[in-house]
Amino acid sequence: MLISPSALSHSVQAATVSVTQLALPVNHGGLLVRPTASHREEHACNELVRRMYAWRDYLTEPASTHLSHDRLTLAAWHDGELAATLTLSRDNGSNLLAEALYPTEIADLRSKERVICEYSRLAIDPVTSSTQLMEHFFRMAYDLAKSHFLAKDAIVEINPRHRRFYEREIGFTELGPLRVCPRVDAPALLLYRDMEQPHKARLRASRAHLQLPDLPVARHPITP
Repeated sequence: MLISPSALSHSVQAATVSVTQLALPVNHGGLLVRPTASHREEHACNELVRRMYAWRDYLTEPASTHLSHDRLTLAAWHDGELAATLTLSRDNGSNLLAEALYPTEIADLRSKERVICEYSRLAIDPVTSSTQLMEHFFRMAYDLAKSHFLAKDAIVEINPRHRRFYEREIGFTELGPLRVCPRVDAPALLLYRDMEQPHKARLRASRAHLQLPDLPVARHPITP
């Protein structure tokens, strides 16, 4: 018997404590990684997504800056400048972006009655990011998905050019075939990760593995 999305959301919400209780920020050596805590920080993350997607000629849709118990935005700063952002969304039955392109795959995952967390809206500033920063960043994303959202499964819709990074460095595997995502007007693959498997300890120290373009990007500093 399947659990209804509303019942699942209610039970998970009841078991979930606040982000600030579970996610102590990484803050050392000029690096700061933590969930956003204000509309101003959400806006800065949205602007980073817009700039980096525009550089790749991807379409972008305006994102809400409304803080929700089913969604959080993770951000990383280096010396006070925003370097990376990623959105984590817990499935509530209607909020997974990947469902539009992969309804069968999402339905199959839901049939297992496990909590799903979706990674989306990843953007990395190639000027301010570093391997060390990204290690902390993806480690906290993993920890938040597990501890705050109680996720058992994670999904992410990616451009195929980034497949090697997600599979080798973060432990995702292919779940859905190559398609064209109208949301960004680009090729897409659906990847999956079993969150009960441990997070890999370190990223390789090569910028090539991070798929970071060597492109000067206008700064948008924000004091976290």
